[in-house]
Amino acid sequence: MKKITALSRYYTPTALILAGMLLNGCVATAIVGGTAAAGSAAFDERSVGEHMDDVAIAAKIKTRMIAEKDFPSRWISVEVLRGDVTLTGYLPHQNQIDRAIIICRSFKGVKTVHSQVKLGKPSTNSLISDSWITTRVKSRLLDDPITSGFSVHVETVDGVVYLQGFVKDDEQRYRAKNLALSVSGVAAVDNQLRIEP
Repeated sequence: MKKITALSRYYTPTALILAGMLLNGCVATAIVGGTAAAGSAAFDERSVGEHMDDVAIAAKIKTRMIAEKDFPSRWISVEVLRGDVTLTGYLPHQNQIDRAIIICRSFKGVKTVHSQVKLGKPSTNSLISDSWITTRVKSRLLDDPITSGFSVHVETVDGVVYLQGFVKDDEQRYRAKNLALSVSGVAAVDNQLRIEP
């Protein structure tokens, strides 16, 4: 019985990420994102309070975007680290990108907003490919003995992998980037990882 429990603990994060790929839109984001938030809190360099504040801000931003009329929020990912918001994904019109930034800035606790949102609509093939790349990168980070995969958020847009979160030193930072680059289909890596010794 102990062996089964130990194995299930090891495979649960990867299994949940893979399961998320089988679900569509917001449901997948909510399940995988929620699991990542809960799992990463124990490994994150932020305090529990900071982590929960960031999770709350991201949830409020996403909820507001979902409520917006004529706004394809399912194509947008929101990551918050100590009040700094990074948006990735796609939006069809520049005024929608501008609106997304305004929405982020309207919430208390938001310090800065960085938009990496691409103008246009993602193709189905692009979405599937990006999801697969994200899953593979995250899996390699979780399985690596040097990096702390739970504290690294991974997002892929049009083959570009965005790494965000906190690591302990330069070795972990460069290791995470190299692991991402080793995944087939990755065009480039935007390494936004912060060092928190």
